[in-house]
Amino acid sequence: IVPNSAGLDVARKHFKKDIAPTPEELFDPDTNITYGSAYISILDKSYLRKIKDPISRKYCAIAAYNTGAGNVAKAFNTDKSRNINRAISIINDLDSESVYSHLIANLPYDETKKYLKKVNKLEQQYQANINQWNLNNKEIKHEK
Repeated sequence: IVPNSAGLDVARKHFKKDIAPTPEELFDPDTNITYGSAYISILDKSYLRKIKDPISRKYCAIAAYNTGAGNVAKAFNTDKSRNINRAISIINDLDSESVYSHLIANLPYDETKKYLKKVNKLEQQYQANINQWNLNNKEIKHEK
């Protein structure tokens, strides 16, 4: 989370304050998780909410988490504008695999392309192992 962009966005939308978190605050794990999860929620439920396909929206949210929604828009808009609504209209005409491929081919920064690939790969590994871990069927025993 960059304090004066995503951090300020979270502060305004979730905490109703106009003060960005400090870098020191964001190094606190609890604060970082709070701001990070709030920011991904803002991306999913606000900026990218009009993306109809949930998988396409997930790919765009992952990329936007790393680089911002404006740069995701630039990847889809032929004039490279940061207009997210125009980009969403293009995204909604594509299937999710085409959205992923388009992001990988057109995002403005290699760091974001690598981030999207890494998160996608880790999610696939997680999904492949979730049944083996059988978390949903285990009883949680509490000590008294």
